[in-house]
Amino acid sequence: MLTGFADAMEALGHEARRELGAVDVRRFKRIKRASRAGEIGGRALLMFSREPVGWFAGFSLLAFHFSMEAHLMHSVTHGAYAGLPDAEAMQARDYETLAIPMQTATWRRAHKIHHVHPSLLDADPDTMHPLFRVHATTPWRPWHLFNTVIGGLFVFETWALDYDRFLKARGMRKQDDRSELKKIAAFVAYNYLLFPVLSGPSFLPVVIGTFAATTLRNYIFVAMQTASSVGAEVSTAHHGASNRALDRDERAKLQVETSKNFAVRSALGRWLVGGLDRHIEHHLWPWLPPERLHALAPKVKALCEKHGVQYSEYRSTLASLQDSFSYLWRLSFPARKKQWTYC
Repeated sequence: MLTGFADAMEALGHEARRELGAVDVRRFKRIKRASRAGEIGGRALLMFSREPVGWFAGFSLLAFHFSMEAHLMHSVTHGAYAGLPDAEAMQARDYETLAIPMQTATWRRAHKIHHVHPSLLDADPDTMHPLFRVHATTPWRPWHLFNTVIGGLFVFETWALDYDRFLKARGMRKQDDRSELKKIAAFVAYNYLLFPVLSGPSFLPVVIGTFAATTLRNYIFVAMQTASSVGAEVSTAHHGASNRALDRDERAKLQVETSKNFAVRSALGRWLVGGLDRHIEHHLWPWLPPERLHALAPKVKALCEKHGVQYSEYRSTLASLQDSFSYLWRLSFPARKKQWTYC
């Protein structure tokens, strides 16, 4: 029944890729301009406003900037705009932003492996972040009582160091490479030294506002990532699949059944989540811009029903998060007393 599933999906993806062009580049540039406007307005308000309302508006605009840059960088790392006319600044090997304390190259290399082995323990780097516990077979540690809370606080810094260590352990990066530490240092210097120093007497409000904006972005991104790829079914559906060879159809099924979608009703909401609401389609075609995934979703769902593949879709972001966090809540505690392990 699964025969032909991968071929059908591949045909859909290639057809969508051929349709990419100037409209997709314009969308990216529009979001980039909005992100820059958010940064300029946010930093100006934090530096020069003396009223709480102004500080809150500044922090909100800066959080918007940080959030949009994360989504843009995510798309770029997958090559969503590779080879398109007038998209020279959107190429994965050249794109960098000081809104993210992680190199584009690091995210690109580790995330590519994640897409090959989604949710497969010891193969997917996203299952190996020490501060997160997403599999029951992962040894429990005391800090897992705060599963996602601690890791989410500094999620991009955590991922940067974890991915860096992952790449080095697999010989994909030299052991003496310090480029990731340099990127984190540049992020801190730009966001927590340059602008606070320039603000003079507003040094502390600017630091607090920047930290608040970064933290809000981190938790929003973790929430969206969790809602799209963590849950009682998707996290365990193919546990152990990395230990055996999979054919093309089985690999396509793996991509679908280790992801889940959630409904976002408004166009603005879809814009803000950066395609993570259509995570199934994103895992099938990571090289498509987020806006293209919605048009493909009904066709993917129909093909999954035809081939007997589980297509998980939740009626809202909250419903998907409820599934995710109930699963993570159970993993916050050891199953039995003898599993309590301390480092």
